[in-house]
Amino acid sequence: MRTTIRAHETVNDGQATLRYVDPATLVVGANVRSDAQLDPEFVQSIKERGVREAIVAYADETGALVVLRGQRRTLAALETKCDVVPVLVEPKPDEPDRLVDQLGENDHRRALRAGDRVAAFEQLAAFGVTRAQIAKRTSTPRPVVDAALAVAGSEVARSAANRWDWLDIPKAAILAEFEDDREAVKELAVAAREGGFDHTVQRLRDARAEARAKAEAAAALTAVGVSVVERPDWSVERFMRLRMLKHGDAPLTVENHASCPGHAAYLTSDWVHPDESDEEEDSFDNGTEQEAVGPQARPEPYRVWVPEYLCMDAAAHGHVPRFGGHDSGTGRKKAADMNDTEREQARTQRRDVIDSNKAWESAEKVRRQWLRTFLQGRKAPTSAAAFIAGSLARTDFEVTQAVSGGNQLAHELLGLADQAPKFGRHSAAMVEVVGKASDSRAQMIALGLILAAYEEGTDRNCWRAGRDSIARYLRYLEANGYELSTVEKRACGEKPSAAATSPVPQPAAA
Repeated sequence: MRTTIRAHETVNDGQATLRYVDPATLVVGANVRSDAQLDPEFVQSIKERGVREAIVAYADETGALVVLRGQRRTLAALETKCDVVPVLVEPKPDEPDRLVDQLGENDHRRALRAGDRVAAFEQLAAFGVTRAQIAKRTSTPRPVVDAALAVAGSEVARSAANRWDWLDIPKAAILAEFEDDREAVKELAVAAREGGFDHTVQRLRDARAEARAKAEAAAALTAVGVSVVERPDWSVERFMRLRMLKHGDAPLTVENHASCPGHAAYLTSDWVHPDESDEEEDSFDNGTEQEAVGPQARPEPYRVWVPEYLCMDAAAHGHVPRFGGHDSGTGRKKAADMNDTEREQARTQRRDVIDSNKAWESAEKVRRQWLRTFLQGRKAPTSAAAFIAGSLARTDFEVTQAVSGGNQLAHELLGLADQAPKFGRHSAAMVEVVGKASDSRAQMIALGLILAAYEEGTDRNCWRAGRDSIARYLRYLEANGYELSTVEKRACGEKPSAAATSPVPQPAAA
């Protein structure tokens, strides 16, 4: 709330005079800042609290007050229709002094650290100021206020916000989410400084969710008396999967092996495809039928942890291979027949495939969220027309497939998820949205249809498939502000580099 002060009230210290004047009477003089850049948050703060720091001006030969320092405050006061503003009237400087003073006022300012802002918001909350009021009175988005108070409640996040200048409040709040995982906090701090933060967050969240689901699956097995072990090293011959074993002439099953002392299971992830068998019987459509009401998009597949049963010492318990030879766990060269170097190479390759597949799944979530935000824009980037035309000219499989299939992902990314058409049908909802759009927005929708087509054509094999169409698509996203993850760069043809962990720098000594 502003305090009402009468215009022209003055205080004189012998060298300068403090006056309260109508900002409309001020003349904005020459300034080193060519663009005032009145951001909405700054204007809102002036509207809420008025000008709190005095504008500096001099009186010209006509008596008019010419602003020396405080150009943005003056313009914001005019925009928000302030009645009066404080003005410190000084003698007119010579031009070199004016330039030096204006440079110094802007150069020798240091923004608050995230930790300082967190502490201020915490104190406001302690004084009983609600989160909504904090947001309004400080011209801060409500999500940032919520994030700041989350940081205040986490010793790890608060300490990080106080130590590292590159850590903003939303990123510090993510650290609070992982405060019980010291290594994750270190990794996030490095990503906040060096890039890839969103991808790192998603990968850590996915890994945590996966570990939780795996623990639940293991607990369910343990509850029924099954020993749960880690995936065995198949080069050790005593470990063999039940489906590869028999006892006498009888193939081993979970049921007939349950009483064996070597009975155990390890967990492996498998994909579930909802409604896999619920295919449309008649995929032909002459375009005259009306689309069915309600969601039409096919449910997304998801991963679950399933047990693979084995015997921990098959030979000792009288079991023999069903098919002869040793079960290496692969269809390739048996692990037992490999030398140490070959086994290590096979382990490394397998680990790379597993890790890269998981990284792709995490990156997909980040990428699609970025696309949703990007496609909300009312005006397409200047490069859109060339990309759209190029995509149509290339007739890439992803584009033709999406057009013939109804481009379902485009509906989700453009906010029409519940009105996606069935396979092979046009979308009345999309046609209506395009028909009502301005030319600039229609171009953005057209870009969205093309981008969604490529996105729908991606899968977790892209990082090793080297498809030119997907590389072109990802590079276009990158050119428009999307930060590619390491695995997405591999899909663009970049070779993976050795993962070097960057140390988190310590704060400078006071």
